[in-house]
Order: sequence, then structure tokens, then C-alpha cells
Amino acid sequence: MRGHPRLVGGLVGAAAAVVAVLLTPSSVAARPATETIRSDAVIVVGVAGLQWTDVTADRTPTLAKLATSGSVGTLSVRAAPAVTCAGEGWLTLGAGRSSAIVEPSEIDTAEGCGPRTAPPVSARPKGSGAAVDGWEDLAALNRGLRFGAKPGLIGTRLNCTGAVGPGAALAAADSSGNVDVYRPALPADPGPLLRACPFTAIDLGILPDPAGYAARRAEALRLLDSALAQIEATRPVNSTLLVVGVSDTDATDGRLHVAIADGPGFEAGWLRSPSTGREPYLQLVDMAPTVLAVLGEAVPDDIAGRPVIRSDTERPGFDATREELVDADTAAVSRKHLVGTFLAGFAGLCAIVYGVAAWLIRRREPAAPARRHGAVAVTALGTFPVATFLANLVPWWAADPTTPALAGAVLGAMTLVTAVAVGPPWGRTATGRLAAISAITVLVLLADVATGARLQLNSLLGYTALEGGRYVGFGNVAFAVLGTAAVLLAAALATGRPARSAVAVALAVAVPVIVVEGSPGLGTDFGGILTLVPAFGVLTLLVAGRKVTTGKAAAVLGGGAALVAMLAIADYLRPEEDRTHFGRFVATVLDGNGLATVDRKIRANLDLLFAGPHTVVAALLLVVAAVAVFRPPAGLRVAYRAHPGLRTGLQVVVVLGLLGFAVNDSGIAIPVNAALIALPAAVAAWLRPYPPSKLGATTESAPDDEKTSDTPARSAEATADVLP
Repeated sequence: MRGHPRLVGGLVGAAAAVVAVLLTPSSVAARPATETIRSDAVIVVGVAGLQWTDVTADRTPTLAKLATSGSVGTLSVRAAPAVTCAGEGWLTLGAGRSSAIVEPSEIDTAEGCGPRTAPPVSARPKGSGAAVDGWEDLAALNRGLRFGAKPGLIGTRLNCTGAVGPGAALAAADSSGNVDVYRPALPADPGPLLRACPFTAIDLGILPDPAGYAARRAEALRLLDSALAQIEATRPVNSTLLVVGVSDTDATDGRLHVAIADGPGFEAGWLRSPSTGREPYLQLVDMAPTVLAVLGEAVPDDIAGRPVIRSDTERPGFDATREELVDADTAAVSRKHLVGTFLAGFAGLCAIVYGVAAWLIRRREPAAPARRHGAVAVTALGTFPVATFLANLVPWWAADPTTPALAGAVLGAMTLVTAVAVGPPWGRTATGRLAAISAITVLVLLADVATGARLQLNSLLGYTALEGGRYVGFGNVAFAVLGTAAVLLAAALATGRPARSAVAVALAVAVPVIVVEGSPGLGTDFGGILTLVPAFGVLTLLVAGRKVTTGKAAAVLGGGAALVAMLAIADYLRPEEDRTHFGRFVATVLDGNGLATVDRKIRANLDLLFAGPHTVVAALLLVVAAVAVFRPPAGLRVAYRAHPGLRTGLQVVVVLGLLGFAVNDSGIAIPVNAALIALPAAVAAWLRPYPPSKLGATTESAPDDEKTSDTPARSAEATADVLP
């Protein structure tokens, strides 16, 4: 088929053409937002542990008033450690990148946040300024971390900064650790201090843990609100006041926190950050660029955060707003507390089901009903990924208790999808069951990101704002699920057709998946495109009956890189506030900091791979599974003969897993989650390779590894030589 290379090029060209349309100004679906309006002064008030549950009209009237008249959001305070304590929060706030007070790998969470508070501040012999003790050590520590933070961004960019309290000094200090105006505590009349410099940071302390200290926390909130009332009454004209919950207080349990902005351009509404792309979610790293932007200073491209702005999206009254923000924290925390238990429970279920399946496979002449029921049970395991997303259609986190609610939602979704897959007309063959589950998975995930990715946020296999990694589009785990399902679906539908028809079917699946995966504002997944285009290129070659040579492999890899470059450059050309991480990466490359970003991704990948014995064992098991795909045992060869599309699909899933491992910072998580769909498909076909009529006809005449028909055998022989 001489025209085949043009068809491979069509995979890239078609996707690129559609994405180019998506990137035009008329079709980019960006949330309306106001531009940053300049103020003469910015005051940041930070309180460790301040949550939206603390803000009420009777207990904190000043906070409630600011939340009513100003713009509000919910703040992820993720810094370099997994959970942020006060010192790290303040240092991150001033740097615009995730920072640390101590080496994260040496943190003992049992010690709490005590060792991770702000260091002492020494007053200067002359003048009103001060210097942060041990600043050089802090700067050196953060230079060596993968986030590449450079503490002191705000203080270096502004010619005068003020601070109240040691935490605030970390945010206001310049690159040498010096603060121009410093007070250890808030004066009775803070007006002169607030007018001394264009930027003032105020540390109002650490709230007591509400568990067992409700009375102490209530008193601390009363004092906080009183101090805030003083600041509000004496702040300069044309100033912007930012109130943030700057960190967590429990070293083992992260939360979402308060973010309020009041001032010019920050009237009643929601806050929005280009760094998250999802209102009203903000990151602590957004605070430094927000301060600079409000004061009219240039914002560097090589920091993680972006200036926060007010969205024009209508916001309800205070009570409804507070309820929505509390619900966001509840969902994130509930997911964090349950995800480990649920995944461990699912792993145990897999061990039982696969153990029974192995026993059935080893039996010489297992009864047909036993294999049929075993195949259904294994098939049900393959519905788990999509079920975890469908579970978020109901607010399970609002139930009490949450565990049964989430379990019921996931099991209900698994039952529904399994019923569709094993029922007519799909259920008679392994290929039909595989195609049904894959199609449902692809459609659910594509529809979700096209409508705001509501099922991704806080789902078991999605992402959460507490982690601070992603807020929109496809996370790396969801990409692995989507890519695997799409590859298996395309292989099931295309294999066995004439070459041109097979390629057309593969493209019909590939193009929409690639477009949605990579488009800014939809999937927004940089690494996903680098993986999907080569994977579908290999699939196109296979279903067309062509060998995957070195030259062709290089061509599809180059196609993926070219498409990513096109996307990134197009995104970079958009207004800065509308850019995704595609365009921001181009900006860092142009600034000479691209290698630092790549280095951070590689180090994150390696950290995850060697996170513990479990990840190393998982990697070894995946290698064994990959070898089995290309050198199948006898029973799996029977399934390959009966369903040649299965072999093609599994081979490409191995390619996808390897590429995903290489280019995504989630590393080993990509092939592990790809196996959640691929492994059940292979085992179910191994258990029951033929429809019931053919299985009954063959069980009496031949052992399992010899039960084939001429037509499936010829199909297998046609595909067996495609890859080694």
C-alpha cells in the first residue's frame, strides 16, 4: 500500500488542522475576566490555617464584609513539601515558586509544623529594616530542589517592602534577605506602616487546630478579625488588600484555604488565575505575580504562578458563596482521605479475581459456565477506571459517612457499564466487550473535558486542588486511561478490514481524541500529544499490515513532536493571561529556562519510580506483562487467533505506556493505569476466546491452546509478523 505514508501524515495533519481552528480567537473558550487594575499599594495579610469554615458574619464580621464586597477564591497552598507549614507558605508567597524551609526528604511529619516555622528576624543596627536569619542557607536549599525557587522575588522587584512578623519577612525580603521596614507585631495604629512602602506583608499568626481547641480557635479568630478591622480602617487610598490562608497547620493533612482580594478591579466576584484555568481555584504561587501586576511591575515568565484577576462570572451572595467554597474543600479532603484505601481495596479485589482466573485457565477442561462467569468478572475490572469518573456525577463527599457513598457510586457505575458490555450485541465476543468498555470510557472522558472537566476534579483517578499540579483538562492518569481505551477501541474496530478502510477507522478514533487531548482549554495535556500521535501512528501501520521499521517509528515520533511544537507556539501567541502551560513553556525556553523545566519533570519522574519497593515491583511486573504481549503463552495465542485486534491493541498499548513513562512527569503511573484496562481485556479473552457456540464446539475436540478456526488463524498469522 504505497499511499500509506500519506495516511500516517494525515493523522498529524488532520489533528493539526482541527486544533488550529480551535486556537483561533473566535473559538477559544476562555472565561471572561477583567484585566488587572493598578493600585498604589498592596497589603497581604496571611494567616496560617484560615479556612472558609472560619468565615461567618457573626464570628468574623470584617472577613465576611471583605468577602461580600471583594473577589474571593479557594487557595491551594502546596509548596515544595506535600503539606505546607507556615514558613514554607510565606517563603513560597514571596518567591512565586514552591519553596521549602528544610529539605523535604528529611521532614518527619510526626514532629508537626514546629520545625518548619519562619526563622528569626534580626533588626538592623540603624534604621527600621531587618534581615532574615539564615537567608543564604534558605536560598541554597531551594536552588537545589526541583522547583527551582529563588526566594525574594517581591523584595527584589520592588524598591521598598514592609513586613510585620517573621513569616511576612520571608515574603517581603529581597534576594539578600533584607526587609526595608519591619515590625515584630502590628502597631496599634498601622496606618503609617501601611503607607511606608508600596508592599506590606502582615503575619497574623497560626490558628489553633479546631479539633479539641474550638474555644481557642474562636478566640484566635476574634483577635484576627479585630486586627483586620484596624488594617482595613487605616489602609491607604487606592490600595489592594489580599487576605489569604497562607499555609496548613497540620503537617499531615492539607486543606484548601481562604483567598480574598479587595480593591480596584476586585469588586464582588470570583477570583481567577491563569495558572489553574478553573475559577475560583488559586495557587499560593500566584500571590507574588499578583502583587507585582497590581503595582504595575513586570511579571517574569520563569515563575510558576500568574497574576490573579476577577472573573466576570456572576457570583451569588455571601452565604451561597461560602457554602460553595466549603464544599470545594470538603470534596478535595474527602478524596485525599479515601483514595489510598479505595485503590488498595481495588488491588485486593484484582488479586482475588485474577487468582480465580488463573486457576480456571490452568484447568485442562474447565466448564464453559465457569469460564463465562470468570470472563464477566474480569471484564468488570476493566470498567473501574471510567466508573471512578462517573462516580463524581453524584456529590458523594457530602454524604455522612463518605466511604459507603463513594463505594456505592463506583460499584453502581461499574455494574452499569459491565451490563452494557456483556449484554447484546457486544457481549458475545471478547472483541465486542472490549470495544464497548473502551467506547464508553472514551466518550465519557471526552465529554467531560468538553464540558469543564467536572468529573476529573477530586475523582479517584483524577486530580485534586490539594496537590497543586493540575486543575483543568486531562491529568496524567486520565490520559493513560483515555489513551489506552482509544487505542484498544481503534484496534478492535479496524483490525480485519481492508487496509484503506482500517486506516480510515483508526483515524476516525484517533483524530478527535488527539484534538481534545491536546487543545488548550480542553485536554491541555502537553505530554499526551507527544505520546498519542506516535502511538496512533504505530497503530495505523499495524492495521494496514505494515511493519514498523526504524524509519517509520522516527517519522511518527517526529510527527508528535511537530504537533506539540505547533500547539505550544500557537498558545504562546495568545494573550499572556490566556496561555496554558504549553505557551508558558515556550516562554521559559525563550528566556533560557526551558532546561530547568525539563529537569524538574525528569526528577519528578524518577522520584515516583523509586518512591518505594511497591513502585519498583510494579515496574518489574509491567516488564513481564509487556514481554507476554509480544511473546504470548499458548492460551493467549488462542485469544490472539480468535481476536487479532486484541494483539494489535495490546502491542500499541505497550508502546503508549513506554512513551508515556518517558515524557510524563507521572512516570510509572502511566503504564500502571494503562494496565487497568488492557490487562482485563487480555485475561477475559484468554478465559473465553470464542463465542459460546464455537466454544462449545471446540471444548470436546481439542485442548485450549489448539482450539482455533482457519479464519482466525490466518488473521493472526497476518498480524504476527508486524512487530517482533
